[in-house]
Order: sequence, then structure tokens, then C-alpha cells
Amino acid sequence: MTEITHSAQKNTTTCDIFCRVIDNFGDAGIAWRLARTLIVERAWQVRLIIDDTATLSAFVPAVNIDCDTQSVAGITVQKWSEAWNATRFGASDAADVVIEMFSCYLPETYEAAIDEAVHGTNPRKVAVLALDYLTAERYAEESNGLASPHPRYGYPKTFLFPGFTDKTCGFVREAGLLEDIKAFEADPQYRAQTLRAVGADPDHPFTLYFFTYPTTPVRELAQALARDVRPIQIVAAPGKAGDMLEEALTELGHPAHIRLVRHAMTDQLGFDRLLWACDACLVRGEDSTMRAQLSGRPLIWSLYPQSEDTHLVKLAAFEALYCSGMPENPRSLWHRLHAWINGAGPDPQAWHLWRDAMPEMRRHALLWRAHLFAATSLTERLTKVAEKQLK
Repeated sequence: MTEITHSAQKNTTTCDIFCRVIDNFGDAGIAWRLARTLIVERAWQVRLIIDDTATLSAFVPAVNIDCDTQSVAGITVQKWSEAWNATRFGASDAADVVIEMFSCYLPETYEAAIDEAVHGTNPRKVAVLALDYLTAERYAEESNGLASPHPRYGYPKTFLFPGFTDKTCGFVREAGLLEDIKAFEADPQYRAQTLRAVGADPDHPFTLYFFTYPTTPVRELAQALARDVRPIQIVAAPGKAGDMLEEALTELGHPAHIRLVRHAMTDQLGFDRLLWACDACLVRGEDSTMRAQLSGRPLIWSLYPQSEDTHLVKLAAFEALYCSGMPENPRSLWHRLHAWINGAGPDPQAWHLWRDAMPEMRRHALLWRAHLFAATSLTERLTKVAEKQLK
């Protein structure tokens, strides 16, 4: 199994993706995956304009953080700096398709270039798309595809909302991904090699992937794991939450039934394979959560806490979709664990009961995976919108 490479046959469609990194690896990760699929599956000529190349380079090691403009995996990576912001752009500098990731705003000089391209002496069409965060909330269906004119220049901007239903813009999913996952699952050597590479035991009876926010009740989780004497191996991603878990387990005297493995930063393919190699996933952020769902492993989703508990509203909307069709008892246990993990209050039995229901959680995770792979990807839906506007 090898990482897919971009198409050798170039398309004439140019695309600029603008990304300001707010949610760390999630924002950069989604932007990179989208850029890669646009090259691989549509052969577009893609430039990623990103303000935090250091975060990008953490999982795309070929990115040189000291380089303002570079080509990596067929993508032109442009550092979105103040100096670049001040560049005077002309009509020819505006790409055919311009994507604003996560409600970021374009530089005024670039907006002027779009206006010149659309309304100048040699007018051409430019598709300007504003891509929002993934959500299961109803507004994603209600607002997806709506357009509004630029307040100064008048060119239209179309708003796209990723989600889980046909009325949204879908989610990033590479063509051929399910075949890769099934090939991985069919050969035990892939799993063994993946786990051994990070120092984990491939023969352990239950392995949990751990990548969450420091705001998660990590200490309480460690205590719950200590009370549940069933063996567990935790493969923990780099970060403060992993440090907190290690400290908590040390304070508990390193319970013999708990094996903690810390791994170094990996690229996106390596991250995916770690998820495929584990039995369940506790993950955070849009990119990691989506990859865990696509893996078909039981999911624990830790959301970033927001004021007035709006993250719990987002969780409830997702639960309504994810848990539909799940029997009442495992659904109740799924809800209890997620409410606790996401700050709704202590629930000392939530972990134990959730793990009791692991057979049902596994069955449902695979059913949900089948649902996700039956849907049209964000790349397909986004390009359809863009190509229609460029005609």
C-alpha cells in the first residue's frame, strides 16, 4: 500500500485555497487533504495559501517553513504573510476557483484582482467559494449553496457547508480510500507493522487511539481506566493531553493492566493507518474525527469547549445522525460517555459501560462507515459547483 500520487495529466483549471489556521492540525489537515484530492481526482492546478506553514510541515515534512513559495506533492504552497498580503495582484493572478476555508477573508488586493478578472476589459468567470466547518446541524442543509454578492465588487460568493447528508456539501474523502482500508484489514501484517513502528503490541486485546484536547477530563478518564481492570493499550498522539494522561497514570501507580504508548508526529497516511490499526478512537477536531469515522472504528469525539456550551449542541446534532438505527441501550451508553467526555458532568460508570457494549459499538461503526462511503465526497460536490459556475 502506497500513498497515491497526483495525476500526470494537468487540467487547465487553476485553484487557490486560502487557509488561516485556527484549530491547529484540523484546519491545515482539511485544507491539505482537499488540495490533494483536487489534484489527484480532478488534475486541477492548486495553490494552497496558508498562514501557518509550521503547522502544515508537522504532518507534511517536505514543507520548508523558511520558504515563502514552494511546490510539494504537486501543490504550490504559498506562505500567507503580511508581505504577500500587500502584493498588488492583477486580473491574471486570480485563479479560476477561489476557496476561502473556514470563513477566512481574502486580501483586499486579491479581491480587487477577482473584480478585474470578472468585470475588466477581458472578463472571465471566477468561482468564489466559502467553505465552512463540518457539522451535522440543520443550518448546513439550509445554507449550503446559497450565494451573496461581494459588498464592494459585486461578484458572487457561494457558501458551502460540509456535512453528512445529501443536502450539504459532504466531507473530504479520497477516491479509493475504502479499498485501501479493506486491504489493510485483510492482511494482519499491515496492522502489526503499523503498531510495532510506534512501539505498540499488535497482539494486545484492546488498543485505544488517544488524541484529544487538554480540556477533556483526562485525569478522570485515567481513573476510570484504572477502575476497569480489563487490559487496555493506549496509543497516544503527541501533545499536552497525552502528557496529562501519562502524569495521571503515574500518579495512579502505573496500573498493570494499562499500557501507554506515546508516538511521534506522523504524516496523514501514517495517522490514518494508526486509526485503522486500533480498536477504538478517542479523537478531537474535524479532520481526526472524520478519519476515525471513515476507519470504521468505534468513535469517541472530544469537541473543543465553546461558550454557552454550543459545542454540546453540535454534538447532539451529530449524535442524532450517527446513532440513528443504533439500539436504545448502546445509544444511551454512547450518549453518556460523550456527555462526560465533553464536559456535561462526572459519570464514573460511563467508560466501563461503553466498553461493555463494544460489540454493538463495532457493528454500528461499520454500518456508519458504509453510509459515509455511499455518499458523494466534498471534492465531487465542490468541483461540480465550481465547474457549473465557470461555464
